Amino acid sequence: MPPYAKHLEISQQRTGNDYQQMHDWLDNHPDHKAARHDLDALAANRAYVKATWGEEAVTEFLLHVTEDLLMKDTATLKNAGVPEDAVQHSLEVARKCLEIASRVKIPVDKHLLAKGALFHDLGKAKSHGLDHGEIGAQMAVDLGLDETIRQIILKHVRAGLTESEAKEYGLPVRDYTLRTPEEKIVTYADWLVDIYTDGIVPGANEAMAEAQYVEIVNSYDKYSKTPATKQRFLALHTEIQGWMA
Repeated sequence: MPPYAKHLEISQQRTGNDYQQMHDWLDNHPDHKAARHDLDALAANRAYVKATWGEEAVTEFLLHVTEDLLMKDTATLKNAGVPEDAVQHSLEVARKCLEIASRVKIPVDKHLLAKGALFHDLGKAKSHGLDHGEIGAQMAVDLGLDETIRQIILKHVRAGLTESEAKEYGLPVRDYTLRTPEEKIVTYADWLVDIYTDGIVPGANEAMAEAQYVEIVNSYDKYSKTPATKQRFLALHTEIQGWMA
């Protein structure tokens, strides 16, 4: 796990507040530390953090838990040659996945979500093109990652390509359909993180990206890509928001 002081430093840099009391609540009570990092208790712990320290602290709480959970895997990602900006993006996607998982009313494998999100751009160690999913899936085999993670890596590009799209883009023709909740949430979270971090949408933040998702996807070519891609991402939004209702 990153040292306690590192968590304070990260929160200070991100928000101007180190949220020391919240990080202390997470890390400095040995009898409760495991329970407060427990992904099965994520929703209840999130609610406590929000009630005690506010909504901004929830983001810092989720990031703290994510970084602790994925510390060894993050080192693996870096050692594989993934650029630092892609590593930080992937950590944020993992955090957003856990944030979504704390709200949905369906069963999801939170450990798979976090790890799949972290490794979804593994192929960017070698390519930033549409083939980074294919490359990452092969690298996942070489790293001994689980098949469920390999499927997330393979399918997240353009939210599940059709056979005709795969042919058009020069990719192997196979079934890229997003089928599991984990595959869908990682892909959705990846798109949301892009919206509120890449600076294209004026004033975009995490809440806005989700609340105005349909308008943004319909308004910006960066996110709509092609008509088929747009329809898949809009369908993902509808389905996952439905899981939260």
